[in-house]
Parts: sequence; structure tokens; C-alpha cells
Amino acid sequence: MMCRKLSLMTPYIQVLPCVRIWSDKCSSKYGRRRPFILAGSLMISVAVTIIGFSADIGYLLGDADEDHRNFKGT
Repeated sequence: MMCRKLSLMTPYIQVLPCVRIWSDKCSSKYGRRRPFILAGSLMISVAVTIIGFSADIGYLLGDADEDHRNFKGT
């Protein structure tokens, strides 16, 4: 169980220090953190939308017809 928790935390352990360094060096007129918050929220919005349409995207990329449900999107 501990191994699973650690594997889920690995992206955060690797990515967050880099993002913190970049944001500390950022000199935007909107502040140091706001551009990163905006970019992160936009990426999460796109990811959630893709997850919602994953069955349809899989079908378009060549999944077999018997594996495709008739449910379209959200």
C-alpha cells in the first residue's frame, strides 16, 4: 500500500520543485504565482474534458466497435 502512495506522489515530488524555482524567478506584471496558477488550471480543464470524452476519442483512434458504447461524452 505504501508503494502505491509513493508512486502516486512521484510526479509531485519531481515536478513541484521545478515549478517552484520557475515561479520564484518569474517577473510577470501579474505576479510570480498567478501565471502558473492560470496555466495549471487551464491544463486541468483540458485534461478533465479529454477524460470525459475518452471513449469517443478511443473509438476515433481505432478501438473495436464492440468495445465502444453508444454513450457520447458527458
